[in-house]
Amino acid sequence: MRKVSIITLSLVMLMNSGVVFSAPRKANKRRNAVNTNTTSVTTANATALEESDVQNAMEELEINEIIEGQTELGVASSKLQEKINAVKNSCSGIKKDLDSIFGLNVATTVVSGVGTLTSGGALTTGIIKSVKDKKIEENKQQSSDIKKLLEMSDEEFDQAILSGEVSNVLDGLPSTATKEDIEKKQTALQKEIDKDTKLSQTLGNVRTGLMAGSIATSAVSTGTSIASSINAKKLAEKMKSCNNAIDELKMAKSQFLSDIDDLDVEPSKSAVYTKADDILKACKGYDKDNIKQVQTMSTASAVTSGIGTATSIAGTITSAMANSKNVRNAEGDEAEKKEKNLNLASNIMAGISTGTSGASTVLSAISISKAKKDSEMAEECENILK
Repeated sequence: MRKVSIITLSLVMLMNSGVVFSAPRKANKRRNAVNTNTTSVTTANATALEESDVQNAMEELEINEIIEGQTELGVASSKLQEKINAVKNSCSGIKKDLDSIFGLNVATTVVSGVGTLTSGGALTTGIIKSVKDKKIEENKQQSSDIKKLLEMSDEEFDQAILSGEVSNVLDGLPSTATKEDIEKKQTALQKEIDKDTKLSQTLGNVRTGLMAGSIATSAVSTGTSIASSINAKKLAEKMKSCNNAIDELKMAKSQFLSDIDDLDVEPSKSAVYTKADDILKACKGYDKDNIKQVQTMSTASAVTSGIGTATSIAGTITSAMANSKNVRNAEGDEAEKKEKNLNLASNIMAGISTGTSGASTVLSAISISKAKKDSEMAEECENILK
């Protein structure tokens, strides 16, 4: 409460008259009138007071009003500045973190894309190899039939030719083919088998190499996806803190207007109010669900990449076994069945690895678009916070 001296109070009252004066604040709002109840003083005391004392008292009240108004404005501005500082502390650095996540997801997308091509190449190679192996199997069967035919006596040979029992052997040969003609075919067929066998081995090695390459890409994708997921989780908490600070600044802005309502101050002329207004226009708040989706996508990408890594490792081992000399050179139906099953398993694993790499690529691409959305707002917000 403002203190007024006894002399000052005495000055406001003149004998047989009610003299009331006040220090103006803001159009009947900022001025508190001096008590209207007049106190009678004696004519002797009234005449003893000089006119200059009345003027001094009025000036004293005006000064007190100004000081009081400045104090109220200072307190209101200080409260608002405190909330501005809170926004700076909570919201600064988010752009950098988003860029980090953006970079990690770009790396995951690129590497996963390469992994998709690598695994897809392994799958394609494996399929071509399977087709080639089937042809080799058919040619070997034909070669075996030719061998049996050539081991027959001339009479048995002629009978087999006439009966049509060896039509597969005579395929491409005239019905009057002799043993010499068939021997020539056997030689040509064996050359084809040898050629296709070498090609099949090469295809097997290529498939193994591509599967091994997909191990590296899947492992890198797993690492970058995990890092992105961890960073996204931390960033989600930071964004939540930033949003809370922005909400508090909105309330502080309204409170500031209320606090200075009876002061002769235009809000637009207050630097701290203008700063708060600019911040709220630029910092609209982050979509918490958006960053959670980034985290979810990154986690899913890490999981799929991890599966791809495990599958690629198993596929590489299986492909190498299927293409090993021990398996390829083994004789008998069981050996052939084993080789066929190993090749089939390798192709299936290559397909799974291709699928996981493709899924990781898609998930990371989605994360990129979502991280970019927040990054644009973060840049605008942090520029105004500087």
